[in-house]
Amino acid sequence: MAPKSPETPPIHLEGTTLEGGGQLLRLALGLASLTKKPIHLTNIRGKRFGGGGLKSQHLTCVQWLGNACNARISGVGLKSKEVTFVPGGEGTSITNQLEVGDVRINQNTPGSINLILQAILPYLLFSGAKEKIRVRITGGSNVSNSPSYEYIVQVLIPMLELIGMPPIEAQLHSRGWSQGTTSLGSITYIVTPLTTRLPAFQLAERGSIRHVKATILAPKDTEQHFRDELDVMFERRESRIFGASIKDAQIEIIFEDSHHDKRYYLLLVATTTTGVKLGRDWLYDQGVRPGKLEKIIPAMVKKVSDDLLAEIEHGGCVDEYLRDQMVVFQALSAGKSQVYGGKRNDVLLEQSLHAKTAQWVAQRIVGVDFDEQGGCEGIGFYPGGVEEEGQKDKDLAKSMVKLELTES
Repeated sequence: MAPKSPETPPIHLEGTTLEGGGQLLRLALGLASLTKKPIHLTNIRGKRFGGGGLKSQHLTCVQWLGNACNARISGVGLKSKEVTFVPGGEGTSITNQLEVGDVRINQNTPGSINLILQAILPYLLFSGAKEKIRVRITGGSNVSNSPSYEYIVQVLIPMLELIGMPPIEAQLHSRGWSQGTTSLGSITYIVTPLTTRLPAFQLAERGSIRHVKATILAPKDTEQHFRDELDVMFERRESRIFGASIKDAQIEIIFEDSHHDKRYYLLLVATTTTGVKLGRDWLYDQGVRPGKLEKIIPAMVKKVSDDLLAEIEHGGCVDEYLRDQMVVFQALSAGKSQVYGGKRNDVLLEQSLHAKTAQWVAQRIVGVDFDEQGGCEGIGFYPGGVEEEGQKDKDLAKSMVKLELTES
């Protein structure tokens, strides 16, 4: 009997590197699941207050991706700071444990639905599954320090379509909040997996701002105050937002009752002539006290509009929070993808710690490098981790023809 070939030693990832939070874990798990690379994570979320380790939301990601790729996992548990994750061997189909059709991921806390989506979305898109995948996740739709449902639908999904991804549908069944009385919500995302490699993409030309949409979730009796503050803000800042395109400017304001006097959320999204989406938001996370309620709305409008203006004025094609989410798709695409992050005072804008962390993880696991201009030569990952049926035979036939031509 032939001896077993030795296992590849796990890639070590130190959890306190750069940003040192949950993003490092989520991206590492996603890439490891796809590429079948074993990883060993230490000091997980080591820079987080309270000692770090796995929270319920992170545990959910580890377990789901582990099941999906038939991984052996050790050290996993609540507050665990060290995990070894070894995906199934080369003979294991990447879709073995993926339930095509309806997937349900349930949490009993309002942990962010959209951070779970962030962890598993690359796996779903590159899984090689032949049908649409309906993923229903229970948890929080609007949670502090996490992408909101509105940001996912209005910014992330359109930007993924812009770089060549199949459309993703979203259905909000109910909201889950971390503010006010905590509550559980539910969202279904319908994902169409890729059938071929993702071609390299270029986010290099932003164009001019043509449309800005404001989405407000707040107590019903604050609607007019929000609208008045936004009207004043747009009147004062219209020329800075729209520039030379001011005559064609479009402004849209949407309001939804948050059904709680301590739930305030504002998102501003700017859309450009090239289809780029830039978003900034704030789920109000400061004290909501009687006598100070009148100050909340002006403070929110000022902060979010200041943040959006900063994104517009640097000229980049992604906002700060989207830039790090593009990294995994640059790493997996076929060819050199470019994501222009903008300039300030003629100097390239420094990337956030989240973006630097994502690039470090991608470099460690799949060996890609990023340049200062935001470029990356991807590995051309084929959906399902295998070549298109018959591709190897075609390549062999081509090589034989070349050989015959050389010999003749």
